[in-house]
Amino acid sequence: MIKWFSNLKFRYQLVTGMIFITSAALFLIGQVSYFYFYERNTNEVLRRARSSVQMAGESLSYQFNSLSAATNHLLVKEPFPQMIAAINNYSFTGYARYFTTATAVTDSFLQNHDLINNVLVCGDDQIMFSPTSLGISSHFDKLLPENIWQYQHITVLPTRYSTMFGNKGVIPVSYPVSSILSSKHLAYQDIPDCRKVRFILLIDTEQIRDYFNRMSNRYTYCMYLADENGQPLDITEKDYPDAFLPQICQWITDGSPGQEGTVKAENEDLFLTMDRIKFCNLNVVHMTKKSALTGDIKELRSFFILVWIACFLAAVLLSLALSGLLTRNLRVLGTIIRNINDKTYTKRREFNHTDEISLLGIQLNQMYDTIQLQLLQIKEEEQKKAMAEIQMMSEQINPHFLYNTLECIHFQILNGHSKTAEGMLESLGKYLRTTLSFGKTLISVEKEVEHVISYMEIMNRHSLNGIQIETKIEPSLKDCKIMKILLQPLAENCIRHGFGGSVSGFEPVPPRIDILISSAENNRIRIEVTDNGRGIDLEVANACITENSPESQKHFGLSNIQKRLKACYGDSFRISFLSIPYLKNSVIIELPKDI
Repeated sequence: MIKWFSNLKFRYQLVTGMIFITSAALFLIGQVSYFYFYERNTNEVLRRARSSVQMAGESLSYQFNSLSAATNHLLVKEPFPQMIAAINNYSFTGYARYFTTATAVTDSFLQNHDLINNVLVCGDDQIMFSPTSLGISSHFDKLLPENIWQYQHITVLPTRYSTMFGNKGVIPVSYPVSSILSSKHLAYQDIPDCRKVRFILLIDTEQIRDYFNRMSNRYTYCMYLADENGQPLDITEKDYPDAFLPQICQWITDGSPGQEGTVKAENEDLFLTMDRIKFCNLNVVHMTKKSALTGDIKELRSFFILVWIACFLAAVLLSLALSGLLTRNLRVLGTIIRNINDKTYTKRREFNHTDEISLLGIQLNQMYDTIQLQLLQIKEEEQKKAMAEIQMMSEQINPHFLYNTLECIHFQILNGHSKTAEGMLESLGKYLRTTLSFGKTLISVEKEVEHVISYMEIMNRHSLNGIQIETKIEPSLKDCKIMKILLQPLAENCIRHGFGGSVSGFEPVPPRIDILISSAENNRIRIEVTDNGRGIDLEVANACITENSPESQKHFGLSNIQKRLKACYGDSFRISFLSIPYLKNSVIIELPKDI
């Protein structure tokens, strides 16, 4: 990070520094404010939760105690003592005997207690009495699937739903009851060796939930009733899965009345407050999610984000203005250096002040003048060296060709072919006028083509069946300059490798060489020398134009051309090959038009 910052321009360093300072200050203020309001919000929510739980606990304690007292009065009224005693003694014969009286008593009980949905009196084999449903016996196992006979004390069971009561939720409260008529005594316990009897109150879950909803606040995730083991009674796991987590149940079981705490769920913290009801050790639990507490301060966070954006923009604008003022002269120097790199520094920038940056600009101009002078000297030396190298390689071709040509002229004279020797000498003169143009590395395209035609005239004197040569030059390229002695080695290769060094007249097709010079893309000249000989070995040809390869030592012509082009054009030329035996075998060279 430090290295990256150090590599930035000064103005961007200033901008970055101001943005960092502004952002750090606002971040610190935002975090402090966030934690302050979060703590204040949390304390307020917990205070409300304590108040809600305490009020709900006191209210439900009173209601359950009143309900328990009313249940006591109900169970001592006729016909319930006789009904319970009959069940205990295995002498109960059905509804008919007690139904009318029991229904009248329970109707009054249900009307006076809104929390009660229904009551059941049952033995340990079937339901014996329910004032609102005659068919509940067949649904007993669905309504109470657990073994209610194992509970020896008053027990509150979790909510369940039954079609017998319009799919409403009910919380069963199981009372173990026994009655001995001889003693006129009612007890909440089981008598040994007697049939077990349970009096079950079905509390309306909706009434409990409505009450808790009224006691809740907007931060409440869930307020519910739990048994002594921490299991929720009036809610379902589908609606409030977090309330059924093992750690929540354990926290309630291990807790004490009025305790508060935080329990970690899978993805967030849950704030819990509980109070205990003096009825079956029930607990009122209030649960709040941390995300609900942070919801209100999202607006505060949004406010700080907007403030940060505003300060960010202000810091950027002010720092840009200040950096522009401080780096104005530095930008001038940067422009000069950039123009020097782009080779466009033609109009000198003068510095008339005496500050440090102006003095640096004056020294930069002086250094530029010195460098330009040195570059000019180096360029002149490189040009001289290149021309000398090209001349040396060009002259390497001449002795080889002259030796062969003079041998041919000598042979013609010895055989009395004076006219043939005379023609060859005339063509040789034309050829040497171009070859021996000392001091000239480049010649026109037209002159280079005349040179290769003179060469072919000399070569065609060797046999009666000569090689036909055709040249085609794009008119606009006739006066363009190219490296001299470029076409002759290519024509010589056509004769030597394409036609076997001589022409006998028995070739599959009449021997022919075509030279096409045309314009190419990117202001370049395209030279294509084509023969219809037996073809080019592309692998060997490509190896010949590769420096320091064994093939370049064996095939002098292509290697010499590649070296001379390299010295003359640098890397701006390209040589490629195409071979279709006895149809089209081409060497293609592309050169820059202007050098």
